[in-house]
Amino acid sequence: MRDLLDILRAMADNKARTDNPRELFLDMSERVVKFVAGAFGAKTDEVAILILTSDAKHLRFIAPRKFSDLGTIPITKRDSIAVNIFGRKVGEAMNNVPMVKHVAFFESVKLRDRAVPIQKMITVPILLGDEAIGVAQVSRKGETPAEAGPDFTPGDVRKAQDIFQAVAPFLMEARPDRF
Repeated sequence: MRDLLDILRAMADNKARTDNPRELFLDMSERVVKFVAGAFGAKTDEVAILILTSDAKHLRFIAPRKFSDLGTIPITKRDSIAVNIFGRKVGEAMNNVPMVKHVAFFESVKLRDRAVPIQKMITVPILLGDEAIGVAQVSRKGETPAEAGPDFTPGDVRKAQDIFQAVAPFLMEARPDRF
């Protein structure tokens, strides 16, 4: 974890010197995704990060990178799992995602040869102090819950929360001014 934080610190320190702050920000998110995927035995396309836009009205994907240009989710959207967690500032594990009413638009975007459904998911707020600045999700995909792997536990939620709380200052420091 220390290595990741050192890399993120160095990258964030380069924001003022880079020609493309958005690309730097997305590169930083990819570093976080790789770390989180390794920590949970997940594939990188099973980790998502959404950050509050600079106008504080929407959540925008920064990972998977392919989603960063697909639009935003209004923080008033009640049927969004991410928005719900963002508002409550409390993480949770869902081991029955197909049974939970939620916006599934982004799930239909193919990141592999074909879209594989999310069966299980941890969603945690990304907190900077007491303020939610985003949401992170770690999922397990498969055609069935058994194929997706073991259930997430409360310990997994705490682990994800700890990781994202540690990287939050660097993500906010590097977020482009108009994002």
